[in-house]
Amino acid sequence: MHPQRNKTTIYREMSKRSEDGGYNAHFAHQLTSTNMIRTRYQGPSVEAIELIEKKILLEQWSPEQISGWLNLEHGIKVSHTWIYQYVSEDKNNGGELYNHMRRGKYSKGHREYQGKIPDRVSIEERPEVVNQRTRLGDYEIDLIVGIKNQGAILSMIDRMSRYCILKKLENKKAETVSNAVVASLKQHDLAALTMTSDNGTEFTNHKDISNALGLKYYFAHPYASYERGSIENLNGLVRQYIPKGTDFIEIEDSFVKQIQDKLNSRPRKVLAYLTPEQYIGTVKKSELQLQV
Repeated sequence: MHPQRNKTTIYREMSKRSEDGGYNAHFAHQLTSTNMIRTRYQGPSVEAIELIEKKILLEQWSPEQISGWLNLEHGIKVSHTWIYQYVSEDKNNGGELYNHMRRGKYSKGHREYQGKIPDRVSIEERPEVVNQRTRLGDYEIDLIVGIKNQGAILSMIDRMSRYCILKKLENKKAETVSNAVVASLKQHDLAALTMTSDNGTEFTNHKDISNALGLKYYFAHPYASYERGSIENLNGLVRQYIPKGTDFIEIEDSFVKQIQDKLNSRPRKVLAYLTPEQYIGTVKKSELQLQV
């Protein structure tokens, strides 16, 4: 036995045998690397949480600043959404972190949902892996509404690739919205694991979407647009082509499709200047190589 290794560690390593039944160091290394990729994210380490708390308590940094700093200086990836949720949980447990945040988002904590959407599941129950943007199929969804609240455009975006889907709707009825969501995702043949929206009544038929696509549906906290930052950014990009005050009756379906295609073929800094379409292709290629 190696004098500095526990015997259990040695046995575990030797159990990684190739197809011929013998131990091969190269094969064992590849197997370990693959398993590390597939291991579910368990949340930040104790050391990372200590750094987060120090930056909030001593420096009053925002979650966005902390997230970027951790990645740049320490190679630690923690989303700003996770930090917001951590601060909220700390407040509920009697902690003081929220008192060191910028006023507005956490001075009063999350507002409780007061609506009547049946079987609503809060974003607090959404898996942490969604926050990490490490897989395709986690969507944010919203409606862009026309002047005088007439007409709407369904907007959806994949949190990892920033691939977007836009579709003009005749109205904001829940049935219209759910049918459009299901048809659009099936048409594009994209993975669908989770979906997150605000608490608008147009998303009342969320269970129809879940059942048809086999995904988990979650609702953000009221007045917490930062929990759906990707879709808010997408809507802003769409407004470059369709400014507020536009009469949606005058907009053709083909024009909405053109906007969708433009955005999906636009290089994105967050994707190392790949387009969303290119990024999806790269991810799928990597997944196939792992399976071989």
